[in-house]
Amino acid sequence: MSLTTTELTLLKEEIGERDDQIDFLNAFISRDPELLSPCLIVHGYKAVGKTLTVQRFLDTLGATYTHVSCDQCVSKKMLLRRCFDGIRVDSGHVNKREIGTRSDFQMYGAQGDTFASFISAMEKFTDKHKYTQHHVLVLDRVDECFEYLGDVLAAFTRLREASTKLKNLSVVAIISGDDPKEIVTLSNPHVHFRPYSEEEIVRILQAKKLCRFGGDGDGDTTDFYNQYVKAVVDLFYHYTGSDISLLSDVIQRLWEPFVEPIEEGRLKATEFVKVLKENIDLFTHDGVVSNSGVVEFKTLQMEQELTNTTGGHVHDLPLHSKFLLLASYLASYCPPRDDILKYSKIKVAKYKKRATKASKVGRHGAGHLGKGDIDTRMLTANFSDLERILAILSVIYRSYAPSLNKSDKDDLLYMDEEIISNEEKKAVEKSKFTLTRNIDLTSQIATLFSLGLLSKTTSSDILAAKVRWRCNIDWHTAESLAKSLSFPIEEFLMDE
Repeated sequence: MSLTTTELTLLKEEIGERDDQIDFLNAFISRDPELLSPCLIVHGYKAVGKTLTVQRFLDTLGATYTHVSCDQCVSKKMLLRRCFDGIRVDSGHVNKREIGTRSDFQMYGAQGDTFASFISAMEKFTDKHKYTQHHVLVLDRVDECFEYLGDVLAAFTRLREASTKLKNLSVVAIISGDDPKEIVTLSNPHVHFRPYSEEEIVRILQAKKLCRFGGDGDGDTTDFYNQYVKAVVDLFYHYTGSDISLLSDVIQRLWEPFVEPIEEGRLKATEFVKVLKENIDLFTHDGVVSNSGVVEFKTLQMEQELTNTTGGHVHDLPLHSKFLLLASYLASYCPPRDDILKYSKIKVAKYKKRATKASKVGRHGAGHLGKGDIDTRMLTANFSDLERILAILSVIYRSYAPSLNKSDKDDLLYMDEEIISNEEKKAVEKSKFTLTRNIDLTSQIATLFSLGLLSKTTSSDILAAKVRWRCNIDWHTAESLAKSLSFPIEEFLMDE
């Protein structure tokens, strides 16, 4: 016995724009398993209401059914095991905690290895519990399994031929592509779900009420929401097509910035055209549709923008790691020939380079720049030796670290020879201080490498004498990090 006229009417009101498909399901699926087709194929593109319609129909019918998402199964064995376990649990005869126990394995064995073992296990289950109730197995997204399931689907269509004890079990396969070649010649009934038209999508989304204002909506806000849905569908339908889930995500994503003028009180809900004109840039952004459906994209985008502007999570690093990152940045962007001028206290005589003809032309030519005229921050980072990075680290840490450069002027109430002697000892200790003997330094280098802030040459490079390192942060991150440490990084990047 199928659904009554009243039940059909209520179901069609609940699921709009699918009256014909509901009538087809009512013709092929009934409460009497003997009158039911052994296998029903449901066709249609993605997000056109196939799964929702089938589940609501089975709920209204009152039939016991098991829903299996085939796209979450990596193999046939996993699929058959989930089908068998789901049927037992949904039947009400087996508790979910009993599945996978030793007694369960002794009773049914490896029931998911082959389809023959699946049938044998199902026969044991029906004989043990005298289970003759009508049961529907819904195989959703059969064509999206990691392993090809054409032979398994063909075996399910011949289930009643393989076993006379499983006549109460029927299968509904939901696919979005063509029929597998194994079932093309079989006489299985098909229910095709056509794509939604633009007008049907507008009516469905308007009836869903996906978005609301902060307070309780009145008639004006309902009209505003309906106009908003109509505008979104008109603008994006040619790209999204009949994908309800994608359009729903776009509507929810743009709702808060779209109604911001109304929430702030600058415009009213009755002035939809003015609100649309003010927020027209929201609909022209490239990332509106391309990033829809990605659940965490907005958070990742905000974190990326935070990293580009303020350094992001770099500020959470320890003090030594921050100085190490700045030292690697200076080693990557500054040539080694200038190290003795920038990091040494020895007065080195500076010799002017003899101006060559090429340099004169480059300096006085028509807009031509030499290599020395380009800011090092605009060049590509170079690999540097670890010894050079550690040497630069020792210099900048000794000169700018807060722990080594803390002033004691507030603690000195008077001056005597002992205090002067202690200050001289501190100066000597500071001049001899180095971080190269720090045991924790190597682990911090490994941490920066695992975070992607440092990179090294591959060990497979047979021409490289040793591993060299390079900094992967940009100038904005380095500048923000230097400001947090009160480190004048610009002075070390200027050409002398």
